[in-house]
Amino acid sequence: MRPMVSLRQRWWLVVVLLFAPPAHTAASGAEVMSWVPPYRLEQSRQALQHRAGAVTADQWLTRIGLQFWMPTEEGGIRYATHEEKVDDAEVAWFRNWAREHGVKVLLTIYNYDSKKWNWELARAAFRDHQDRFVDSLAAEVVRLQLDGVDLDLEGNGSLDEDRAAFASFVKKLSARLRARGRLLTIDSFHSPCFNAPHMGWWEDWAGQVDAIHSMGYGDLYEGSTQTFTPQGSQQVCMNGEYIFRFSWQVSWARKHGFQPAQLLLGLPGGRYEWGEGGRGRTLPDHLNEAAAQSAGICIWDVPATLGGTRDSRWGTEEAWTALKRFRAGT
Repeated sequence: MRPMVSLRQRWWLVVVLLFAPPAHTAASGAEVMSWVPPYRLEQSRQALQHRAGAVTADQWLTRIGLQFWMPTEEGGIRYATHEEKVDDAEVAWFRNWAREHGVKVLLTIYNYDSKKWNWELARAAFRDHQDRFVDSLAAEVVRLQLDGVDLDLEGNGSLDEDRAAFASFVKKLSARLRARGRLLTIDSFHSPCFNAPHMGWWEDWAGQVDAIHSMGYGDLYEGSTQTFTPQGSQQVCMNGEYIFRFSWQVSWARKHGFQPAQLLLGLPGGRYEWGEGGRGRTLPDHLNEAAAQSAGICIWDVPATLGGTRDSRWGTEEAWTALKRFRAGT
């Protein structure tokens, strides 16, 4: 039986609900995504359990993608087999860690077959067997109790002929996942001129995608003066504009239907210094640059955040404190 509630009590309850912050506010802020690749699994576990001074990984990570699945030519999905063994037990370890620490965990589907990024394989799934591919991804998310799907289907070359089919696939998958309260994110090349999917396709996904990961690891920083000419072309991309600046990327996102917070700028895990100009060369400098644009970040990849042989500064308290402050917006 429900207890009796007075009219005055009900009024105060309405006030509290109207003006209270959303339940996720304390744990939110800038999105910080990284990936567990289908190799160096033990190093990924070590990184997630690492403590840098007083900072732990869950204090700066908001999402992880498990890059464990590949499409089949018939629109199904399967575990990758060309690296270390991945299976339900591996998924469960990372899912349980994420659940315990308030981090979202996504199914990352990718198309690298140990020799190349196999766009023909990806196309067979998202174009030729679109409905089955959507069904397969949605069913696996539910079966393994994951928080959504991250699409890492990459193609090298001029592939705009596949744009419409990819957009149709994204629309169907988004509708299916959102009906179940799940997320959809897409990994994109970081120019609007070449490879697939690229920035020129972003407008197709507006209102359907929770985040775009711009894969410019090491290329992206605010001081960039680099231009880009696609392979085999005599025409410089975007008439020579500095497309790899954080601010240029965010401006493009705004113009094509996305908020800055939905764009996650790619940073190179394991490299503590890159680029010239801007606020400086170090990871904290570049985090400040991204924060100034109100964007999120994505880091390739989880094991690299320990530093190791690449650059031990990545796993230090200085680095992880900067990441924690970035996530918190401070």
